[in-house]
Amino acid sequence: MQYARTLRRQVVSTVAAAILIGAGWAGAALGFQEAPELKAFVDAGKLPPVDQRLPKEPLVLTPLESVGTYGGTWRTATFGGGDSEIERSIGYTRLVRWNPEWTEVIPDIAKSVEVNANATEYTFSLRQGTRWSDGKPFTADDLVWWNENVLRNTKITPAAPNWLTAGGETVKVEKIGDDKVVFKFAAPNGLFLMNMATVRGSDILAAAPAHYLKQFHKDFNPDGVDALVKAAGATDWVQLFNNKIGFPGRWRDLGRPTLDAWVLTAPYNGTTQVVAERNPYYAKVDTSGNQLPYFDRITIDVMQDTQAIILKAISGEIDMQNRFIETTDARTVIVQNQQKGGYGLFIARPAWSNALLITLNQTHKNPALRAAFSNKDFRIGLSHAINREELNQLIYAGQAKPYQAAPREGSALYDEKMATQYLEYNVDLANQYLDKAGLTKRDAEGFRLGQDGKRITFAIDALTGSPIQVDALEMIQRYWRAVGIDMQPRPAERSLIFSRLQNNDNDGLGWVGGGGYDFLGLLDPKWYFPHEYESSFATAWGLYYQNPKDPNAQEPSAAAKKQMDLYRQVQEAPTLEKQLAAMKELLAITRDEFYVIGTNLEPDRVGIVKTNMHNVPKVIPSTSFYMTPGPAKPETFYYQQ
Repeated sequence: MQYARTLRRQVVSTVAAAILIGAGWAGAALGFQEAPELKAFVDAGKLPPVDQRLPKEPLVLTPLESVGTYGGTWRTATFGGGDSEIERSIGYTRLVRWNPEWTEVIPDIAKSVEVNANATEYTFSLRQGTRWSDGKPFTADDLVWWNENVLRNTKITPAAPNWLTAGGETVKVEKIGDDKVVFKFAAPNGLFLMNMATVRGSDILAAAPAHYLKQFHKDFNPDGVDALVKAAGATDWVQLFNNKIGFPGRWRDLGRPTLDAWVLTAPYNGTTQVVAERNPYYAKVDTSGNQLPYFDRITIDVMQDTQAIILKAISGEIDMQNRFIETTDARTVIVQNQQKGGYGLFIARPAWSNALLITLNQTHKNPALRAAFSNKDFRIGLSHAINREELNQLIYAGQAKPYQAAPREGSALYDEKMATQYLEYNVDLANQYLDKAGLTKRDAEGFRLGQDGKRITFAIDALTGSPIQVDALEMIQRYWRAVGIDMQPRPAERSLIFSRLQNNDNDGLGWVGGGGYDFLGLLDPKWYFPHEYESSFATAWGLYYQNPKDPNAQEPSAAAKKQMDLYRQVQEAPTLEKQLAAMKELLAITRDEFYVIGTNLEPDRVGIVKTNMHNVPKVIPSTSFYMTPGPAKPETFYYQQ
């Protein structure tokens, strides 16, 4: 598959950057064009001409289908007051970004990036003449200011994020010229560019417009910042500043300059609708030299529940979206109402591989449960006791197929044995494995007894808001009772589930997961080895990996320690090829240890797109790590007039 082939390339290629830059000359030769509403401002003397608003070498985006036309409003919707839909739709601007297929990292606001041999230095060349949405220049000084006065200011940032540290030290940004900076790490940080392309990367540019943010910073406005704090009702200047740069606070600030395609004009703050309108200084053009974006504005209706979003969709009041309407239980109504809503469908392919993973905490505080859960034969027996075909038909409408917690087929990390082992539904075989695990004694009701002589009984947590997961677990409860295991599905709120994990108080967890796409596996490997407390198959080992001194940490097994060493190699490797090689070795251990019980491959989900909207891909990865639909180039979406 093309997906697997393209992964053989370096993460960021200077050749790819040169191709993008070269495309810019075609636009320049033809002359640049702009939206009619911006041309009117130019004619009225309220804006500079378009060629003065664009960088010297703007990024040229090739539209998926055709060069578009200007005009129209993209209508979408979100839930509550802190969801990331706004960030995904209009906030996906970075120094580097994912390509639409999610197979590599490519230049974005940066013209190019060069990585040294051991991945300790990343040199970014910026696009000369790039401007913030208020017309002020975006230069190396902005990135240096962010590094010195935001990231490295311990009042604002008490601890730098892991992806911006290496060797125990925070990254240092140094200016080489007005349009060139180097990010220097104390030790190799091979995943830095990938992390920047995810949801994490937006924090840099959100905190970089120094000319605007200095007024809220005590070091730069010592005499005036207190009045701003009082006016905003903030506790102190640090809280005020963080509200300006953090999510979702930055989407409540109408004055914040941005490099995004659209600029906020109605805030994400107790309103029923968020509005963003075209950025006149946006640094990208299409292949004909038309300054992007094509849409005049985006509106995001803020709804009180997800059902209201689904009703909006089938009524034709949403133009393009997958978030909140892509769930398996909503699919039927979405598919059936295409004509009524005036939309078609695109595939929103889940980034994870498994519709329901089941974990059993091998670091459980109860010795009898820990002994059972830690026995591989016990886990194999439970896997063979699950009728996955029945689950597929009754829970997933026949759209899935039996699958373990493994990368998706077609990805570079795919391992057929890992994906297909222990899938056979065979009650006799399940009983044989459970007997082999030493659980041969049963009580009067036929339930197996643990090493303490008591019935093996435990709970599997699942999100209260995920009824499909609870339904699946109730079916699995029946399958496991047939082989003498007493499992209780336990719906719970997310905060309670995570609290149990952080304290190593969990029995087990039912969750979607598995790094289906390669980049997700590299960046979020919690289902493959004990990486953090969310690695619920061995919570205390995950806590150990993050901090061996954590009071709930336990020393991992030899196999888990080997995986931890391998993942450090992944993090330090300077090329994608070396990262994948180390990750494959790590996954071979995951396969052999069989930490997690998978059920079915997560079915493709669907999003909607108006029948007259163009340049929307037919398949878009769906996850916050990809920032759906940001990398799919929404600035090139347009309506056929």
